[in-house]
Amino acid sequence: MLKQTAILSAISALIETEYAYPIYTNEIVEGFSQPCFFIKLIKRTDTESLNTNSNALSIIITYFASPDTNTEIAYLDMTDDMNLVFDTGFQVLDRYLHVKNFTADRIGEKQDILQVTIQIDYFDNTNRKEPVYDLMKKLNLAEHIRS
Repeated sequence: MLKQTAILSAISALIETEYAYPIYTNEIVEGFSQPCFFIKLIKRTDTESLNTNSNALSIIITYFASPDTNTEIAYLDMTDDMNLVFDTGFQVLDRYLHVKNFTADRIGEKQDILQVTIQIDYFDNTNRKEPVYDLMKKLNLAEHIRS
């Protein structure tokens, strides 16, 4: 089973290879240095069978630019760069997760925050253990014939 912490680590590592900016999760709400990234994962799981789940994962990467680079060109460049970083997918441990779609939007009161959403769909093992039952040792059968 692929854990979300492993996915988060892989995403952080990808971003760190391209940018020397701090990466936060949503626990930090103030006092962060800019430029920086925030990463949030939202996962939906559907049971396909006893042993298989299908997962839809939204990776939300929020970019806060430094005030001096807060321009339309800088946001367009960052959107293109992020699209190249994640391209068709990325490696997480022994799995390769394919990017289903990539969207970018500007948010905030001043539209000065870039938010990228990457959609990943993947199947995963449930790791459910089959219940273990005691085997029958002796079977007594009674036969009745009706006339």
